[in-house]
Amino acid sequence: WKIDKDKITYRIIDGEAVILNLDSGYYYSLNSVGTDIWQAINKGKVFGKIVSSLKEKYEVPERQLKSDFIELVKNLEKEKLTKRVND
Repeated sequence: WKIDKDKITYRIIDGEAVILNLDSGYYYSLNSVGTDIWQAINKGKVFGKIVSSLKEKYEVPERQLKSDFIELVKNLEKEKLTKRVND
């Protein structure tokens, strides 16, 4: 995944991402886990590395982390905040 930087702007405020879709004018807010995922995507990290780092930081089963990750990125894609890239 890749953040569509032409269509959004964002800031991290008190550990949470606040995202503005420049096309629609809608604001979005991510909790701390979502913000960690957002920042990892921004750094170009791949799915496996993101899940591994989340697993180290949060006491959540890996299966749940993977499921939450997929759900978040699907929602981000739907809102045109990220896009899928093929390696």
